[in-house]
Amino acid sequence: PNPTPGPTPNPTPEPTPNPTPGPTPSPTPEPTPLELVPTPSPTTTAPTFIPTASPTFPCNLTPDERADEIRELLSTISEPSLFDDPDTPQAKALDWITNDDAIEPILCPNEAGDGCTRGGTVNPLVQRYVVATFYFATEGDDWNKCTAADDFDDEGSVGDANDNCDRIVTPFGVGNDRVGDTSTDAWLGPVNECEWGGIACWGEDTANLNLCIDQLDFESDGLSGVLAKEIGNLEVLRFLILERGTISGPIPTEFGDLERLLILDMDFNDLSGEIPDELFGLKSLQQLDLNDNEITGTLSSRVGELKFLTFLQLDHNLLSDTIPSEIGNLENLRIAFLSENDFTGEMPDEVCALRNNTSPPGVLGVLVTDCQGNDPEVICPCCSSCA
Repeated sequence: PNPTPGPTPNPTPEPTPNPTPGPTPSPTPEPTPLELVPTPSPTTTAPTFIPTASPTFPCNLTPDERADEIRELLSTISEPSLFDDPDTPQAKALDWITNDDAIEPILCPNEAGDGCTRGGTVNPLVQRYVVATFYFATEGDDWNKCTAADDFDDEGSVGDANDNCDRIVTPFGVGNDRVGDTSTDAWLGPVNECEWGGIACWGEDTANLNLCIDQLDFESDGLSGVLAKEIGNLEVLRFLILERGTISGPIPTEFGDLERLLILDMDFNDLSGEIPDELFGLKSLQQLDLNDNEITGTLSSRVGELKFLTFLQLDHNLLSDTIPSEIGNLENLRIAFLSENDFTGEMPDEVCALRNNTSPPGVLGVLVTDCQGNDPEVICPCCSSCA
């Protein structure tokens, strides 16, 4: 028999594997653009530093520049070569005003500070220099009073010097205000020169002349040395009184520039040489007092130009030749001492006509010359007395 086939088993199909799906990738988002700040390119410029401030100087000048400009300014007042010799009064005054003057604020050569400007026409340094030159020319450190302090920056030294100064100017009853006429500070001190003893200045009530020197006045204070020609730059000076010292040498011709001068009194000194002709051009002069010196030469006929002269004292000198008739032009002359000289001849009739015992009478009450004895040097029948 045919074998019965066994059942055909249903074949088990090969299992179809269910593939495990791969992970679904999350979509990658579009990148968000960044707001990029550009990095600046490196700079090639030098780093910036805060500068150190430049030093500041008084007058906006370095000390050397200030010194040079002061010398240049004062070279218009004094012969520049005098500054090169340290022993001259001019060099000493220049050195003091440049390096040692302690006044505040400091005076500048390039601007007008406090002091005498004569309406803006002159720097105040000029007047201060002039009187400093006068101080050194008359041996100020050896004066009896008002000498400069040993240390201008030391208050104690300045105070001691001030205590040794009591020189007050002679009062003349002027009508204008004045500065310093009762002040007694020592010379070269740290105040305006109007405050130094022996000086008085115009006051502010006189236009353009405030703090300009009006009077320079010493008597028996030990002044010696010589007269500084720079005094001629004190153009508004009215009273120059330097009595009873040992000042020697000539009277500077520059004194003829003192156009406002009323009184020139330098008696009892050792002045020599002739009376400068320039003095007879001082049209405002009222008193010329030069007795007891060693003045030589003749008395110029130009003396007759001093129309306002009231007082003429020239006795005890070495004047020679004849007495000029032009004195007869001085209708305001009240006193004339001409004795103890070497005058000769006769007193001119024009002078005798000024006497107050004439008809009509003049105002000349005192007239004295060398008319004593039987053989007088000067014949003078009209003199009030004879020496």
